[in-house]
Amino acid sequence: MTDETTFTMDRRTALKTTLGAGTLALAGCLGSADEDAFRIGSSWDANRDPVDGGHALRRLGITEALVSVDYDAEPAPGLATDWERVDDHRWEFSLRDGVTFHDGEALSADAVVTSLERVLETDVFAGVPIASVEAVDDATVAVDTDSPFAPLPAHLSRHEAAILSPDAFEDGEVTEPISTGPFVFDSLEPGSELRAVRNDDYYGEVPAIESVRYEVVEDDQTRRMKLENGELEMARILPQETVEALEETEGIDVYTPEIPRIRFLTFDTTTEPFDDERVRRAVDHAVDRESITDSVLEGVDDPAAGPLSPAMTDWANPDLEDDGRDVARARELLSDAGWTTGSDDVRTRDGEELSIEIVTFDARSLPLVAEVLQGQLAEVGIDVELTTMEYGAMLDHVAQDSFDAYLTSWGTLWYPDPDRLADMFHSDGDLHHGYENDEVDALLEAARELEDREDRSARYHEVQSIVAEDVPISVLTSYTNVVATAADVTGYEPHPTEMRYGLENIDLES
Repeated sequence: MTDETTFTMDRRTALKTTLGAGTLALAGCLGSADEDAFRIGSSWDANRDPVDGGHALRRLGITEALVSVDYDAEPAPGLATDWERVDDHRWEFSLRDGVTFHDGEALSADAVVTSLERVLETDVFAGVPIASVEAVDDATVAVDTDSPFAPLPAHLSRHEAAILSPDAFEDGEVTEPISTGPFVFDSLEPGSELRAVRNDDYYGEVPAIESVRYEVVEDDQTRRMKLENGELEMARILPQETVEALEETEGIDVYTPEIPRIRFLTFDTTTEPFDDERVRRAVDHAVDRESITDSVLEGVDDPAAGPLSPAMTDWANPDLEDDGRDVARARELLSDAGWTTGSDDVRTRDGEELSIEIVTFDARSLPLVAEVLQGQLAEVGIDVELTTMEYGAMLDHVAQDSFDAYLTSWGTLWYPDPDRLADMFHSDGDLHHGYENDEVDALLEAARELEDREDRSARYHEVQSIVAEDVPISVLTSYTNVVATAADVTGYEPHPTEMRYGLENIDLES
């Protein structure tokens, strides 16, 4: 056994002892800590590993990455104060001084390399052409890419790229998410709650909040009732249809910021009936987006014409417009595709009815939107069966089997760069539709390599125009994030990409 191995084992032992003592101390005063905790209710589960559903860690301020995202949805300094594209294939990131991990170890280039190399061993960055990560010196990290890659800083802002202490891992697995944020991980009950406490040694603004309890509350109405009953200080991802009632409720503040997220219908372009572009376009014309937003969404959201909103970012193509519903054109396209009206108003072709299944999941008002779609498509002769699944089950279904269409919602600047469009529309992307367009692939690949923002923007605008014609997805609505807090919560500012809750800025009026 080498001295280095002995030191590593001893340090881990010391860390576990320290964490154990902290846990016992917290347990000793659990009643008061529990009473003082800032309680957040959300529908999404939490995990201790950033690369495996650990987004709550970032949002709560437990983990941090080299790159952050500012309130204009642009890359901003994080654990790296700045970065430079040294040449086409190499970037260098300068680390922030005076930062320590929650275990007291100093942030160093070696620690960053260890953390990022683990991320690269997983498949979460499969589409990011990182060749290697190395420490140039103790305060500088170099990242080499296989090809020129302009969106690299944006990808390094993702929650999966959170930087963890070397002592956070054991045999490659995360034992404790020890990072650098304003809050320190305390405990996790999967499917139930995650707890964190204030980091009094934080290098930035030390939070006023002493502890946080993140509760997994899947049912929308339950989250709302818990807030109204004083069992939560913050309830997130509330339905749009609850906004008016919440605004009229005494003791509740409601926040309704539009964020770069859309609801959309995704088609299986490889199987009937949606392997025919005319049928996809017919559905797109048959949808009355204004009716959807005015009815089940209570006018809180707006109709959307493309994946990116010009109101949110200049990466959006400003020439795309929602032309409104055109039932006559929808019927004409279906007839051109050979689907003629049958005796029961459902179109048929070669004795087969035009009957489809739309799959969705129970969040973000999607089942209500699906019901409206069902009625609107029936008017042009398309029979729709609706199926609501758990989110993971829906993804498994569309990934493994042929399907007709699924209704979902994506953050289109989930990381702050239009390279997100490659996830959606490149033939090797993450969105399940089977869509392949060589021109779109070439534009997306070229845009990744270019440094000039205007040159990149021109290509992304063209991609948006092409997919609007090809309709691998039918974009339906924008998305307003509905968050409600107790009225005595001050300092909350909704983040445009939902990356963080900004708990370090929040206080409770006494």
